[in-house]
Amino acid sequence: MCGIVGIVRSRVGVLSDLLKSLKSLEYRGYDSAGIAISLGDDIFILKGVGTIDQVIRGAEIPDGSIGIGHTRWATHGGVSLENAHPQVSCDGKIAVVHNGTLDGFEQLREDLRARGHSFRSETDTEVIAHLVEEGMREGLSPLLSLHRAVRMLEGSYAIAMISAGHNSIYLARRKSPLVIGLGKGENYCASDVSALLHLTKEFIFLEDGELAEITPGDVRIWRGDGELVAIERRAEVVDWSPQQMEKGRYEHFMLKEINEQPYIMMKIADTIEYYKKFSERLESALKSGSLSIVAAGTSMHAGLIGKFYLSTLAGFGSDVIIASEFPEWSRHIANGDVILAISQSGETADVLEAVRIARDRGAKVFSIVNVPGSTLTRLSDEYVFIQAGPEVGVAATKTFTAQVASLYVISSLISDPTSSEDLREKLLSISNSILKDMGRVDEESRKIAGLLKSREHVFFLGRGVNYPTALEGALKLKEISYIHAEGYAAGEYKHGPLALIEEGVPVIALIPKERSLINKIIYNLMEVKARGSFTVTIQPPDVSLPSDRRLVVDVEDELTSPLIYAIPLQLIAYYTALELGRNPDKPRNLAKSVTVE
Repeated sequence: MCGIVGIVRSRVGVLSDLLKSLKSLEYRGYDSAGIAISLGDDIFILKGVGTIDQVIRGAEIPDGSIGIGHTRWATHGGVSLENAHPQVSCDGKIAVVHNGTLDGFEQLREDLRARGHSFRSETDTEVIAHLVEEGMREGLSPLLSLHRAVRMLEGSYAIAMISAGHNSIYLARRKSPLVIGLGKGENYCASDVSALLHLTKEFIFLEDGELAEITPGDVRIWRGDGELVAIERRAEVVDWSPQQMEKGRYEHFMLKEINEQPYIMMKIADTIEYYKKFSERLESALKSGSLSIVAAGTSMHAGLIGKFYLSTLAGFGSDVIIASEFPEWSRHIANGDVILAISQSGETADVLEAVRIARDRGAKVFSIVNVPGSTLTRLSDEYVFIQAGPEVGVAATKTFTAQVASLYVISSLISDPTSSEDLREKLLSISNSILKDMGRVDEESRKIAGLLKSREHVFFLGRGVNYPTALEGALKLKEISYIHAEGYAAGEYKHGPLALIEEGVPVIALIPKERSLINKIIYNLMEVKARGSFTVTIQPPDVSLPSDRRLVVDVEDELTSPLIYAIPLQLIAYYTALELGRNPDKPRNLAKSVTVE
């Protein structure tokens, strides 16, 4: 979950770009941060607890031609100055930043202590610096010392390392993302492309088991198993703009990304044909095996909606398996079965592990992903991009609706391959409807947030395709406002959770468009109101309901209603967080990309 970045140039002047790249990676973790600048035979280190801005505030930082940086989400070792990265060797001549978790590092640390090494931190990362130091004491080059070190490591790692007196950055990767950016007279590395968009659009994506050395004029890559073997890798162009990484006129990235959703639907509408090949191949694969949808968090909620679409529109049954539970819940997966993996980042550790297990059993892997060049795309037989662009806010917003819209398009094309134009018109109509109502929905969501800010619990109810939307609404509220929230299938609520309702407890109900479901949810509302609940309905117009507060949206049909309902739910969560003084872009204890298991 940490973010790493490195820049090497033929001239002095890496500091400003290093810090800019590092700030753009704070969504990966922000409890501590640090940088290392090579100054000839010495390395300058600055690190501390807090965000990048907090760590560098008031500091005099020398510039140089080579530097690495890190923003941390703590795993091994608490949040402290000592545990912040970079971690250094005993002599201070080697500096390492690391994303991932090392298994069994404690024994390596004890062995190194027995050989005279002194440790300053509780981290697993520090072991790497001392192992490299040992190799260099024996006369090995920094690259060969890193190669020998990583062969002793178990677990996951993306490593960037500098060594005093050497104008190179050394890299190693296993199960954690690491990308190289190409420049002129300079090259870069980072945890993902978003950190480098202001510098380049050309990237090389490292694979598991590879090492690399980047200098101002060259990039060299080797396979790291056994003897080092040099390999060639072509660069890929990522056509994202650096402006997408800026907040622009918005106070927070989350609000910006909520407001981008109708435009993403327009983009999907205009690229329906892009989804056709994926849909055809998925349909063909489903004729010979079962389907399991694998995802985590918000993507799992999108997957549940996708399960509904595939059943209702395409006639295919499926399981939805939480990625972290996949090893235990997937023993039935066999040769010829199909996995549909959904991930915003394409680097979610649990999803990637599930995909590897499925591939080992002979399953075909299809994926829905947002980030070009991500590991999931390289592990998949087929993949499709949701075209949402970079999402910086930790709470997923636009990627949720882009995933849902993509699943709707895919399921519809399987059902009717000639439906492209109808799908295009429907998505454009939804987009225009959202744009027309966005100002009013924003204002009403803000008012509802003012009513929720003092409550300890909030419950969300939905039926049919909007049961998962209710789950997503609850997740958004709890992760950025820290109010306890739960989502339920409305009919299930009376089987236990109703006991939690007392005077003033808010219940937010998503009202179906489908007439046959409306009466059922009216009964659910009457049940909670009879016990003192404060009820909020998000609903189509012209529906009379026993609610204390109504937020009316223009819903065209039941199947696409999650695309409409998601937006007020996101706005309610956003404004509730603001009412409580929370930073919605950086919720406590959370990071955007969960790259550790």
